[in-house]
Amino acid sequence: MSPWPILALVTLGYAVAAVAALAVAPLAPLLLDALRLGRAEVGLLLPAVYLGGVTMALPAGWLTDRLGVRATLALGLLVVGLGTGLAALSWSLGSCLGFLVLGGFGFSVMNPATGRAVIEWFPPRARGVAMGIKQTGLTLGGLAGALALPPLALLLDWRRALGAAAAGAIVAAGVVALVYRTPAASAAPGAGARPRLREIGEHLRRPGVLIVLVCGLALSTAQSSVLAYLALWARETFALSPVAAGQVLALAQVGGTASRLIWGGVSDRFLGGRRRPGVVLSAAIGSGACALFALGDRLPTAVVIPLAAVVGAGTFGWVGLYFALVAEIGGSRYAGLLTGVAVAFAWSGVLVGPPVFGLVVEGSGSWTPAWLGLAAIGAAVALTLPRLRPLVQR
Repeated sequence: MSPWPILALVTLGYAVAAVAALAVAPLAPLLLDALRLGRAEVGLLLPAVYLGGVTMALPAGWLTDRLGVRATLALGLLVVGLGTGLAALSWSLGSCLGFLVLGGFGFSVMNPATGRAVIEWFPPRARGVAMGIKQTGLTLGGLAGALALPPLALLLDWRRALGAAAAGAIVAAGVVALVYRTPAASAAPGAGARPRLREIGEHLRRPGVLIVLVCGLALSTAQSSVLAYLALWARETFALSPVAAGQVLALAQVGGTASRLIWGGVSDRFLGGRRRPGVVLSAAIGSGACALFALGDRLPTAVVIPLAAVVGAGTFGWVGLYFALVAEIGGSRYAGLLTGVAVAFAWSGVLVGPPVFGLVVEGSGSWTPAWLGLAAIGAAVALTLPRLRPLVQR
């Protein structure tokens, strides 16, 4: 069987999960008014999803290696849908956050399960492209949500918009359970091939691996801050409507999607399967774009439009190569488990980024210091990663 239909299936599943799990980002301007939130409280919505993800990240990677891609991916989509659907019924910030955490439990399996599918179905010299494609599920889902959910919420209300996103995830769970197939070579691993949680320690004792994981945390801090606040910043800085502000966020998702595809191809075809150079350049691009955003309303509106795509390319574009690198460090035996650890690190950045970004904005009364902070994070990663010795034997 060709691997490409399988790749399309897991990418679509990831995208539908992202629409549901990340729905609070494009709806942030509406939720701010409907739930009477402050800007710092808005910064709690997206981290609530990722708190669930961080909590379950390592178990999710372990379950992926033990149970296989089909069972864990379908179950994850189902839980994402249930959590988001219950959040749509919430009448207080506290209950909404709690149900978003539940949705995050399901979202935690997306990277380990889809990453393992790529490792199982694709040879090493095709994995950069394949990982980049499947990772576009996150940005394509974010793009679809940013374009569709604000108009739907204005037409109906924000609860029905969240409910529609939740229903899509539940339907996708059934599709994955019915359609996904495991390649014959990986269908029946022996007991000796099953990873044990305690074995992850041998990877964590390698300093280079730890630095990669910490860089993932740093880059995710920047990515999640852009995702959580870009629409609100555009609305407040340039007096845009909620729909237009959502379209600015959609442009960032377009840039991130294109960047993941481009870097995957460059990595496979021109860099001999090396993943780090693309991550480094993405970090540098994101750093420069965030520094320009610090100019605020001094930027011409005509510049903001392409710059939104550039900031997405930089702050969202690194993810596919990053998880390809981590999965290859783990190899076929530990790909899911080590990816779960990487998810725990990366998504911990989401717990820090948006709340701190919001507090900096409220405390300073300006968006400028917050954007400069993100620029500094990207610059630090771009200077650190190239110094590491090779981590994958080729």
